[in-house]
Formats: sequence, C-alpha cells, structure tokens
Amino acid sequence: AALVYRIPSTWSGPKLPWKLLHGGLALGAFVLTVLGLAAVFRFHNSRGTPNMYSLHSWMGLGTVLLFSCQWASGFGAFLLPWAPAWLRQLYKPIHVFFGSAILLLSAASCVSGINEKLFFSLTNGTTDYKLLPAEAVFANTLGILILLF
Repeated sequence: AALVYRIPSTWSGPKLPWKLLHGGLALGAFVLTVLGLAAVFRFHNSRGTPNMYSLHSWMGLGTVLLFSCQWASGFGAFLLPWAPAWLRQLYKPIHVFFGSAILLLSAASCVSGINEKLFFSLTNGTTDYKLLPAEAVFANTLGILILLF
C-alpha cells in the first residue's frame, strides 16, 4: 500500500482509483495482521506461554496500533467526502511521515521476530547458532532482504 503512490503512473490522472487501491491494500494488510495476532495469542494461550513478553511483541503491537490510527485517519481525511481540502492538505505530510515510520517499524518488528524465533528454535541442543545451520542462514538472509526493501 505504501508503494502505490511511488509508481509513476499515479502521478497524473484521477487520484480516486489510486486512493481506493491504497486504502484497500492497507485494509487487507490490517485484516491479515489481526488474524495473525489472534493466531499468536491463541497459540500462546494454548501452551501457557505469556503474551507480550518480548521486545518483538511490544514493537509489533505498537506498530499495529499506529497502523490502525493511520488507516482510520487516512480514511476520514482522504476518502470521506466531508473533509475540506485545507484539512487534507494539512494532514497529508503527517500521513506520509507516519506511513513511512510505520513501514520502518513493521520491518523492525519482522526482523526482531525472525531473530526471536531463530534463537528459540536453535536452543534445543541439536545445533549451535554459531555453526550457522541452514535455518540460520535462511533467517539472516530473510532479515537482510526485509531491511533492503
């Protein structure tokens, strides 16, 4: 959703289709995020694992809360017809800034989650992380690709 307005074909012509695509992709991401959070909480509760115990979980929840506010504010300011043009113009740089910040926070949450999962899965005594098993190489490569995005 964040990249929709970076495509050159969006720079001219009517904005409404691009706004709808941007909002729809963001809404789809939000729905998938909520489903993912529900699955994680259900999994933790079924195993007796505490929820919200790590930096990854706090960063992730903070990112989701910011994203929720961003989506609702963007919907109200840019898609509903009642918002005056001056309000849209005033809010646009704030929306762009927080959109970029949320994208960076989501990347940081993903990388910290990969790291957390990797250390949990490699502490079973079969392979040391320092020997860089295939699982570690894959996770590190995935983390680098996320950061490069």
